[in-house]
Amino acid sequence: MSANKQRKARQKLEREQWEREQERLAESRRHRNLRLTVLFAVVAMFAVVGLVFALTARDEPDPSVEQSRDEPVELIPEEAAREAQATAANAARDAGEAIAEDYTVAPGTPVDSGLKPAADDRPVACGAKAPANVRATRARYPGGPAQVLRDGVDYVAKIKTSCGPITIDLLEQDAPVAVNSFVFLAQEGFYDGLEFFRDFGGITAIQGGSGDNTVGWDIGYRLPDELDLAEREGYPIGTVTTAGEGPYTAGSDFYIAYGKSFDSGFEANRIQTTFGRVLSGMDVIAEVTALDRVGMGGEGYAERLFMESVTIEER
Repeated sequence: MSANKQRKARQKLEREQWEREQERLAESRRHRNLRLTVLFAVVAMFAVVGLVFALTARDEPDPSVEQSRDEPVELIPEEAAREAQATAANAARDAGEAIAEDYTVAPGTPVDSGLKPAADDRPVACGAKAPANVRATRARYPGGPAQVLRDGVDYVAKIKTSCGPITIDLLEQDAPVAVNSFVFLAQEGFYDGLEFFRDFGGITAIQGGSGDNTVGWDIGYRLPDELDLAEREGYPIGTVTTAGEGPYTAGSDFYIAYGKSFDSGFEANRIQTTFGRVLSGMDVIAEVTALDRVGMGGEGYAERLFMESVTIEER
């Protein structure tokens, strides 16, 4: 075979090999494209199924989530105590009860405040002597007052003062929470030896019941507003009220109104709970309010008027 024929035969063989290789590559590409098409179809199908599932299950609760919500949250002791205190305080507020400072303390439990009235060399009004416990340390009640009122009982308070007795009808039907607090503290002896330390001349009322004979004493709990009677009848002379500045600010302090200014001063905003009426003893209050004034912006007395004792009668 001539060289020319050999060359042509070799070229033909190479072309045939190249064509077969091209056919193989084309077949491979067809298979690859088919596999990709199938894969894309499967992925699209799963995407559609997932979307449908998400739309249909969107409003259904996740059992695992619900279970985790039901499980108690672990709190550190301080957080748990604060949460328990807030829960108890909110429950008391909703029920119209006194709010205690510390619900881990049993109601009615006295806690030493470490505070007592300051030494005072003013003379005692009406020529009387100062009580023996005039400088005794006063207790606080951070767990709130004990419940002492009993159904069907009428309560009357008798205050023996330096200038004579004052008798008060306590209005347990109209202000059961405030009356319970007053009766509880009186039975505890809290008021014995304290003063009527302030003559709120601008609104014609005397104020007493502070554990250190100054404005701002904290008894350890706060009383709710019980204002129905005040809103109906106002504050006539002889009315006994709490001494607060709004909801849940009143404690052991109280006012006795001796003039009409108390009613007119709070006419637009009845914020003091009426819990008693003076039955007798307004003459005692009149004698004291005639005393000279000193200190506290002219609201203190030149002589001291003590509550020597406060006793409760049940009728």
